[in-house]
Amino acid sequence: MIEKDLDMLKAMQQQLVEKEKLAALGSLVAGVAHEVNTPIGVAMTSISACSEEIRQLKKSYQAEELTESEMDAFFETVDESMRLAKTGLDQAARLISSFKMISVDQNIDDIRLIDVCDYLRDIIRTFQNQLKKTKIQVELDCPQHMMVKTYLGSLSQIMNNLLSNVINHAYEPEQSGIVHIQIEQKENRLNLLFEDYGKGMDESLKESVFQPFITTARNRGGSGLGLNIVYNLVVQRFSGEIEVQSKPGEGSRFIISLVVETLE
Repeated sequence: MIEKDLDMLKAMQQQLVEKEKLAALGSLVAGVAHEVNTPIGVAMTSISACSEEIRQLKKSYQAEELTESEMDAFFETVDESMRLAKTGLDQAARLISSFKMISVDQNIDDIRLIDVCDYLRDIIRTFQNQLKKTKIQVELDCPQHMMVKTYLGSLSQIMNNLLSNVINHAYEPEQSGIVHIQIEQKENRLNLLFEDYGKGMDESLKESVFQPFITTARNRGGSGLGLNIVYNLVVQRFSGEIEVQSKPGEGSRFIISLVVETLE
């Protein structure tokens, strides 16, 4: 009887897990449709406006009524339409690229031996142009010659998204700030502390920060996928753990533990 009850309980638990997966999938699909629809809609509207201007220009040309002022207006409208179309399609392309990262493909990311500190410094260097536009400084505290085998691409994606998150959210424009990154290795665990001293988050935002499409910068092109991608990579790819600590006005701390292969 007890064994039968346990089997029934396991079956119910599995059903709940599957329902949660379906609910999350439904939310993701709805979010994808909503987020991509806006920039593509802007692009389509701009292209339609450009097409109409070409039609009108052709009509005037064929009637031999084309004037210099019409040409000037045409060039101005087409230039603006193409700019808006490109901006919309670029944004849609970035969103689609981010969506792909949510589903972690276990067959793409190769395991490679790296010097963790050197590799993280390389990643930070790629952000120099963005950091120059801010007053944010990045500090890396990492022991030298820490050699591990790990998923190189996924580690890079985690760091890229965390750095982007700080640049876009942690500090007000023109506000000076620091990002402190501390790395340590304990047996087969690579532990990362990613800390800023900026605006922080209230309890509601902190509790939902790893959910897809949660963003405070949607008016600046934020998709709300960056930290959701980080969570999925940490948990699925690295079989690891991630925790966030934050209070308004006291900054945010992301505490991450990744399973890696160590050298004997």
